[in-house]
Amino acid sequence: MSTTTSDIDCDVSTLFHDDDADVTFVSSDNVIFKIHSLHLNPSTSIGLARSPQDTISSSEDIDMEESSDVLEIIFQFIEPPPPSRNYKHPSIQALNPDLFFRVAETAENFVIYGATRICYDRMWQLASKYPSEVLNHSTLHGYTGLADKAAEYLLTHPIEGVIPKLTAPGLLMRYLLYSNLCWEKTRDAAGNLESGKCARLISRYKRRMQLQLPL
Repeated sequence: MSTTTSDIDCDVSTLFHDDDADVTFVSSDNVIFKIHSLHLNPSTSIGLARSPQDTISSSEDIDMEESSDVLEIIFQFIEPPPPSRNYKHPSIQALNPDLFFRVAETAENFVIYGATRICYDRMWQLASKYPSEVLNHSTLHGYTGLADKAAEYLLTHPIEGVIPKLTAPGLLMRYLLYSNLCWEKTRDAAGNLESGKCARLISRYKRRMQLQLPL
C-alpha cells in the first residue's frame, strides 16, 4: 500500500534524509527513509525485492510493514557506507535478540545479500542460547545445518516451553518426531550403560539432559 507522507505525521530518519534521494520509505511507526533508487536494483548484490515482480517507483511513498529500528539497520546494508562510518556496514553483534531476529528476517525477505550472510554467521553463535528462534529462522530459509544444530540445543528445554515457540509452518510436528526419536536413542544408550553399572554417569547424564520421562 502506498500513501503520501503529507497525510500523516512522520519523523525523518537521522541517517537517511538526503534530499537528493528519489525513493521514500515509511516505516510502520511512521519514520521516513529517503533512499537512492540506484541502490535498490534487485539484480545487484544488495537487492531489495520481496519477489522478482516487485518494482520500485519514485513517484509515491512506500509503506513498510517493518518498524524504524529494523529499517535503520537494513538500509545501512543497501546504501554505501559513508566516511562517517568508515565505509563499513553496521555491526549486528551488540543488537538485542529481539531486534536481531527481526533484522535477520527482514534481510531474508528482501534478499539483502550482505546482511543475510552476517546474520547467518551470528545465528551460529546464538543457537545455544536462543535455539527456538534460530530453528524457526533456519527452517523458514533453508539453512539445514543450522537447523540441525539448533534442534540439538532445543532438546535440553522442557517440551511445554518449546511447543508455543516453534511457529514455522510444519516445524512443530517435525521437531516432535525428532525429539521422540532422540529420547528413544537416549533410553537405549542409558540402559546399556546401566547394565554396565555406570550409575554415577547415568545420574549426571539425566540431570544434564533434563529428561521428562524415566529411562
